[in-house]
Amino acid sequence: MEEQERKPRKATALNIVLAMLMAVIIIGLAKYAMAPVNMLEKWKQSQVMLSNDEVMAEVYDEPRLDSLQRLIAYRNALLSLSKKDSIHLIINVPDSTLGLFMNGVVIYSLKFTKIKMDPMLRKLPQGMYMHTFSKALAITSSEASIVKEPIIEKIAPKNPEELMASVTTPDTLVHQPVFIKLIADNGIHFLITQDQDLTSVDKKANRSFWSARRMERAKTFLQAMVKFEPFEYQPSIILEANDKALTAIYRALPEQAKVVVYYE
Repeated sequence: MEEQERKPRKATALNIVLAMLMAVIIIGLAKYAMAPVNMLEKWKQSQVMLSNDEVMAEVYDEPRLDSLQRLIAYRNALLSLSKKDSIHLIINVPDSTLGLFMNGVVIYSLKFTKIKMDPMLRKLPQGMYMHTFSKALAITSSEASIVKEPIIEKIAPKNPEELMASVTTPDTLVHQPVFIKLIADNGIHFLITQDQDLTSVDKKANRSFWSARRMERAKTFLQAMVKFEPFEYQPSIILEANDKALTAIYRALPEQAKVVVYYE
């Protein structure tokens, strides 16, 4: 009799555990699905509403003017930086270029080989796009696999021949894998990486970079679950380009850089 009573109790306990687990999974999926919506709502609340917003909304909803309006937003963002002495970053998706901008002039640019836009950004309503990208985005945090100011060590020449060689030979830095993460003040993550993994060190740095991102997202998700808070969505723009050119761009950017983004 006792054994027969224990079996129903074990089955009931197991069902309760499974039901709780299923509830957690459903809540987690709901949080994940609602994350982009919550991010858009957050952007809406942070926008500076214009006095003629209703008139502008009618223009934004005109599909035939979308490309023109986005180009105007791009020009406005550049104009906001034209009088700045600092160097800033430009991401021009239609031209496939990544460039440095200073005093109204593009001082350096390169062609990126691959780009991946976040689905939320791709589907951004036209009015939201104009509000978001008609100004430069401020970078609040940055990380990279390369240092900003590399330390170059030189060995004193032992003879006149080595002295002449050190004078006439240009300095070259040891190759380092290039993986860069820039986070804008509105939460957009710019993930900029080299387009080729030539060595085992490159491949290891690649795995480490993306593993760290997955761990970060998993940690954020678990914290949201534990604290019963909305999951913080991280819209991203992923770029790949030549490693040497990316190194030059990253080291040229100031700590408080700004980014202008333009896509159609």
